[in-house]
Amino acid sequence: MMDGDGDDISILHVDDDPMFSELVSHNLTRRIDGVHVDTCERPEAVLDRVESDAVDCIVSDYQMPDMNGVELLEAVRESSDVPFILFTGHGSEAVASDAIAAGVTDYVQKDPGSDQWVLLANRVRRAISEYRAVEAQKESNRRFSTLIRAMPGVAYRSPIDSTWPMDFVSEGCRALTGYDPAELESGEVMWGADIVHPEHRGDGWDEILAAVEAGDRFDRTYRIRTRDGETKWVREQGLGVMEDGEAVAIEGYIFDVTDQHRRSIELRQKETLLDSLFENLPVHLFVKDDEARHVRVSSALVDDPESFVGKTDLEACVSSEMEHRQRAYEDDRHILETGDSILDKEEYVSNLDRWNLTSKVPWTDDDGNVVGIIGVSQDITERKRRKQVLSRQNKRLAEFANIVSHDLRNPLSVAHGTLELLREDIDDERLETVADTLGRIDDIVDDVLSMAREGRNVLDRERVSLADAVAEAWQTVHAEEATLELPESLGTVHCDRARLVRLLENLLRNATEHALTDDRTTPEITVRRLEDEVGFAVIDDGPGIPDAERESVFERGYTTDEDGTGYGLAIVSEIADAHDWDVRIRDAAGGGARIEVRTGQGLAPEADAQSNSTSED
Repeated sequence: MMDGDGDDISILHVDDDPMFSELVSHNLTRRIDGVHVDTCERPEAVLDRVESDAVDCIVSDYQMPDMNGVELLEAVRESSDVPFILFTGHGSEAVASDAIAAGVTDYVQKDPGSDQWVLLANRVRRAISEYRAVEAQKESNRRFSTLIRAMPGVAYRSPIDSTWPMDFVSEGCRALTGYDPAELESGEVMWGADIVHPEHRGDGWDEILAAVEAGDRFDRTYRIRTRDGETKWVREQGLGVMEDGEAVAIEGYIFDVTDQHRRSIELRQKETLLDSLFENLPVHLFVKDDEARHVRVSSALVDDPESFVGKTDLEACVSSEMEHRQRAYEDDRHILETGDSILDKEEYVSNLDRWNLTSKVPWTDDDGNVVGIIGVSQDITERKRRKQVLSRQNKRLAEFANIVSHDLRNPLSVAHGTLELLREDIDDERLETVADTLGRIDDIVDDVLSMAREGRNVLDRERVSLADAVAEAWQTVHAEEATLELPESLGTVHCDRARLVRLLENLLRNATEHALTDDRTTPEITVRRLEDEVGFAVIDDGPGIPDAERESVFERGYTTDEDGTGYGLAIVSEIADAHDWDVRIRDAAGGGARIEVRTGQGLAPEADAQSNSTSED
């Protein structure tokens, strides 16, 4: 070893005197730990050894056949910087001068006595130590240079100046800014004046200067403009270079954070959106982790959302809520274990006498693993109560319809039968009056039953061709003297088919009956789509409906026909209300009544190719 530094030392001694070479090897081995000395008598062989083997130092004589020591040194220096000590007894100032010019590491004069071995060993030891230190520094510089070149950002050294002139800029400058490092190092392009975005020039200089002078690191984020005019966000970290306790320069690193900055903005926007949803939506939102513990809770249905965070439904409940919370927790475990969703589940909270409508879905990561639960609950107590009230009303209506059907139909059937028997035995005009009256009673019963059964019961909605529904309804009108005009297509309606047909029956029957007058015996009925709104209209060419009567015609029992029941348009109104449609009366172009049914978004074109009628009607 060499002074305990832990490295083996390989020395190549060159001398044409074998006996002296053995003496040199013996003395160096004694004085330098871990040394291994190889002897070479021919200088030409040295070059092969230097190229093929690791040699820490060459000790060479000067006076040798074929090639002297300086010539050998010159040959070695063509390929290697290995320490070379000229150890000769034929020295002179001229030889020393030539050796120094050729790059000799040291020059030792051969001198009889033991001191020359001590001197030679010390010179060898020092030459190897200095050489290894230089090589280590070269390797360190090489690695640092490789690292700087490989880094995606810009390493720099700059004088302390707010315009940021650059003494050194790494190669990463090209990729980041589009500028060549030499352009900044020469001052042709200034980082602070040409590359930093105008809105950020000079930002934070006082803080940077204070950090540099205090020996602290600074860290800032700002925008730059590249040679091509592209705007990028960069982050810069730097530190002052101190000499004799004074900051003389800044060294730092600048790298692109455009994507991170964009993601940060997107994340903040999402967080803001999430905050708004949790704070403003009139429904209860919640998020739970993979243990069914609340992560976030809105305040729509709870007074203290924070009291739920970190707790399951069971842990957050009071004794009066235990039954409800137990069911909710079991649902949570089911979602976490199976990945199934629970949608539109009605939950009754007995201690609050409240109904909630709750949906929960699994929260998954990028790999599809369930990591929690996302849910929403809505207070549907009022809806449930209205539904219960409606159910009771419908039950009463059904009972009423049964009573009317049984208790009135049976006596009417007896009256009709008795009338027919009387007609067989008696020819009296008054019996016709009785028959007409019984027929009118039948019509009233039919309409009353229809009114009782329409109501606002649940609709069986489907896409129905309006033209087909009109054709079906027209067959029941029995108006042989009237004509019906339809366009090529009326589109489709999202509705209960049976009720739409019933609505159309009453509209068409009303149109034919009121259009049929002494002056007009062949009324024309038209059905069209609305022009500027979504819906359809039934149009007749009769006398029309006076403005004063338009609000009354939809009332139950209202009629201007002595043979009418007054329930036809009331039934239309009931069916329209059940669908959330709107019915109104207008004058038809050229006279007559135009009853419009506005269906909102319920009317769609057939085959996605139809448009509203352009008829004036």
